[in-house]
Amino acid sequence: MKILSIDTTGKVINIVLSCNGKIFNIERDTQLHNYESIIPLIKSILKKSRLNIHQIDYFGVCVGPGSFTGIRIGLSAMKALAYSTKKPLIAYKSLDLLAWMVREECYGLLCIMQDARRNNIYSAAFNNQRGFRRITPYLLVGIAQLLKELKKINKENLSLYFYGDVALHYKNEIKKFFPGSTILHNQNIGLKGQAMISLTKNNLRKKCNSFELLPFYMYPKDCQVRKAKK
Repeated sequence: MKILSIDTTGKVINIVLSCNGKIFNIERDTQLHNYESIIPLIKSILKKSRLNIHQIDYFGVCVGPGSFTGIRIGLSAMKALAYSTKKPLIAYKSLDLLAWMVREECYGLLCIMQDARRNNIYSAAFNNQRGFRRITPYLLVGIAQLLKELKKINKENLSLYFYGDVALHYKNEIKKFFPGSTILHNQNIGLKGQAMISLTKNNLRKKCNSFELLPFYMYPKDCQVRKAKK
């Protein structure tokens, strides 16, 4: 099985290709290379793996939440590739991706925390006791509300883990609510490519028509195109 998957929702463009168990990775800082480099990077990883685009069986794409521009450009590129090759396009969420990166380190509840700006956090909680599953909706909340929600759902006082780019930033607030909790550091960033492939495989049953696939925004009003006032 050959899978090409891309994540452009954050500060780094991640492109990964899996070919019969072997994984090829490319990462680029969006601030340095811009999103215009996506297609050249895809060509580069195909060359590195000695494959052509028509040999790919499935395309994976992260649809958000995250960078508004990054989501649009990454999704558009993968839609075009899936349509031109007549291959399935598989979507996954950035919060699920982060959770998959560290799920084997957590036995209890895992809370993913990503910066949503405006003092808000993109978040979701997962239970890793009897199988790994998401137990909350995808949330856009402030830190106080998030911690209160976690207090409500953790009725069994399970071990609690936090992971994401703002977890350390809110360390004091987290430890005040949950003194025994664990804040995972970003030492697992090297596992992102593997997690992108695993999550794409996990979502194969959710393959969809590439034209029907939409970005996953959590600031909907800010992402609508407004008509100019007359």
